[in-house]
Amino acid sequence: MKCKICNGEMIQKDRRRLFIVGALMVVSVVTALFFPFFWAPGIILALTGIYLMVWATFGKGYWCRNCKKFSLS
Repeated sequence: MKCKICNGEMIQKDRRRLFIVGALMVVSVVTALFFPFFWAPGIILALTGIYLMVWATFGKGYWCRNCKKFSLS
């Protein structure tokens, strides 16, 4: 598969692993709710987890080596 932005090679990461890691990151935010000093890292973990889950579902795990982006098609 070719990248739509730079026409480079797209590689595919394991979609199941991306989604599981993203879901675990989002679930770990529950622990951060009980400890106020973990709120900032919890927000960062949640956003990163959501990003990984979107990449696994809509981006199908594809990633461009050249421009370091994934397309949502």
